[in-house]
Amino acid sequence: MTDSGRQYRHLSSAQSSVGQVRENNEDSIRLWAQEGRVLGVVADGMGGAAAGEEASRLAVQAIERGVPLPGLADEAKLAGLTDSAIADALTAAIRAGNHDILELARRTPTMRGMGTTVTAAYVRGNHCIVAHVGDSRAYLVEAFPAGIEQITSDHSFVEALVAAGHLTPDQAAEHPMKNVLYRALGQSEQVDVDLYELHLSQGDQLVLCSDGLTRHVSTPEIGEFAQASDDPQTVGESLINLANSRGGEDN
Repeated sequence: MTDSGRQYRHLSSAQSSVGQVRENNEDSIRLWAQEGRVLGVVADGMGGAAAGEEASRLAVQAIERGVPLPGLADEAKLAGLTDSAIADALTAAIRAGNHDILELARRTPTMRGMGTTVTAAYVRGNHCIVAHVGDSRAYLVEAFPAGIEQITSDHSFVEALVAAGHLTPDQAAEHPMKNVLYRALGQSEQVDVDLYELHLSQGDQLVLCSDGLTRHVSTPEIGEFAQASDDPQTVGESLINLANSRGGEDN
């Protein structure tokens, strides 16, 4: 299906906070939006100090380089995009980012072991493609009937134990290894990218976030705050403020 983005109006906002504990922000976010098309990206770097920041930056830059961007790419190219083409472009860009991270780590001993999550959502009209590696999340907050659904699955060892029935979600939330990932950019030469296709209805909202938010704010609470306002700037500020008021242990 080709682009029908001009028939829709989307509101979007991108915000980040260093939190209350850390001195640097290893998260990288970007947002491109124009005429019924939006691309949002969240990447949560790992590796400490400059290494984590650099890994997340490289992941976002690879998407910026490899995906037709709303408002920047040629209009004819944007109008002719299919869901399949977007999925392929996101996958290739994320894999290119993985390569860039590994190459920089090889050249720079102080950055060895760095990595990052990445979650990207490309919306055009009422179609959305989500690409995902790691434990940064994408949520769909539905307007009718009101509710929230976690679209992505965390690539963490604890989440795998939950899926296998060895841990309950409550046990996972308190597990000491809850932030240990089995899949992220920078871990190996090959990386699998999870893809999801969504169809949006009027009033639906998408929330993309790093685990700095979900560490302190539950899924139902994210849904409640999103449903309380149709202004994404207000929603984002409210969620960040809540996470910081509860300790803000991460970016």
